[in-house]
Amino acid sequence: MREYLVGIKGTGMSHLAGYLAKAGDDVCGEDIAEDFYTAPLLDGIDIRPLGSRLPEGIDELVASAGFLDREVAAIREARERGIPVLSYPQKLAQLSRDRFTLAISGTHGKSTTCAAASHVASLAGLEAGSIYGSRLLDGSSPWHGGDRGLVIEACEYRRHFLLYDADVLVITSLAFDHPDCYETLDDVKAAFRDRVVAMKRGSLVICHDSLKRSVKDWQSERPDLTFVSYGPRGDYSLSKRVDGSYALNSSVQGFTSTEVDKAILYDLVGGLLGAAALNCGLSGLGWNHLDSEAYSLLPFLSSFPGLAARGELVADEGGVMYIDDYAHHPDEIKVALSNIAHKYGRHRLVVLFMPHTASRTKALLPRFVDSLVGCDALFIQDAYASSRNDGGSSLELYKALDRRVFRSLYTRLGTVVHVKDDEMAVSVLSSFLEDGDILVTLGAGDNRRLIPLIAKRRAERIS
Repeated sequence: MREYLVGIKGTGMSHLAGYLAKAGDDVCGEDIAEDFYTAPLLDGIDIRPLGSRLPEGIDELVASAGFLDREVAAIREARERGIPVLSYPQKLAQLSRDRFTLAISGTHGKSTTCAAASHVASLAGLEAGSIYGSRLLDGSSPWHGGDRGLVIEACEYRRHFLLYDADVLVITSLAFDHPDCYETLDDVKAAFRDRVVAMKRGSLVICHDSLKRSVKDWQSERPDLTFVSYGPRGDYSLSKRVDGSYALNSSVQGFTSTEVDKAILYDLVGGLLGAAALNCGLSGLGWNHLDSEAYSLLPFLSSFPGLAARGELVADEGGVMYIDDYAHHPDEIKVALSNIAHKYGRHRLVVLFMPHTASRTKALLPRFVDSLVGCDALFIQDAYASSRNDGGSSLELYKALDRRVFRSLYTRLGTVVHVKDDEMAVSVLSSFLEDGDILVTLGAGDNRRLIPLIAKRRAERIS
């Protein structure tokens, strides 16, 4: 099949493109000229400028959601020619119908959990593949080891995850997010309830133990489903051994990890259990074999290479470490900053934060304030609009943080600056950073691309 992808450089779209190419499809597409951290997923794929004419011989067009409502020439031409036009979620749904599908959902931790499941399943040699919103740092993404199984990141945004034909569901967390489509936390909970209730008879649902109250309600509605939990008080929990490795329950075998935050370690466990369930499904084994499969696959977590834009060390130049992290929700930010601080020890932690959508920033303002005080110096950019056209000023967030710093003697945060544009960010940070600092580009925007500019400007200043 010849596929054309509009918005091919996006986090999920790029992984989809790489997956389809490895599966044998003829894949090409278009996007803006700027390169993103997803570029390695697109090696060897023909990428044209956004607005290009649709090539001849295309069988199907897939577009990221933000482009479907725009007057993009290729989409218009596809519709005129009678070529099927699908959104990214619709394409995942199509793929899920023909494969034993592990869907990984949750407000936070989806990508890391997906990546861990993909890593373990690939090392186990399963006839499956994976599609999610990042890539493994060892160059093994995208993974396509066969068409019998599929691991997908199932996002709750606009209830997209209800489209997927899932055989196993992992739920990593549940919190209020996406205020542009959910009004309250109860609305979010209702969406996850609908996702669980829609599971096929006899399916497996793997939940973090923080969801126990919700699980009880779901069990009463769907007693035919099998539910297992993971987390500090779950059916599957971690314990740290004297040698620094981690055991799952009382397993003889363990795994090692460079991650230190418990939330991230349990994302790895969620991925392990997902891979074990995938193996059960593909092998025709009952869910009662999940234990033995999980324990046998556990050592594969030791070689988990980490994920792009998730605490990724992008550069170490001129005495400064430059780290990029995609965290853009207050809960994710707390975990990301805590993990970086514990992993790298006593360094001044400087953050360049680009909020993702003005609606999220406004709705969760007090919680953003609470999460961002976990660094020493904070430089705030305006909100990234992405394809949702939901950008805007971050002045209210800056003012709220400035008030917190002024009024509190006990917060770590001592410097808060609002930077109006990229040039100001590069100029100010290249002067502010000192030897031994860590700079974290934080958020789901595009400020990662400023790292080489800041490092270069700083090198010029100190030379």
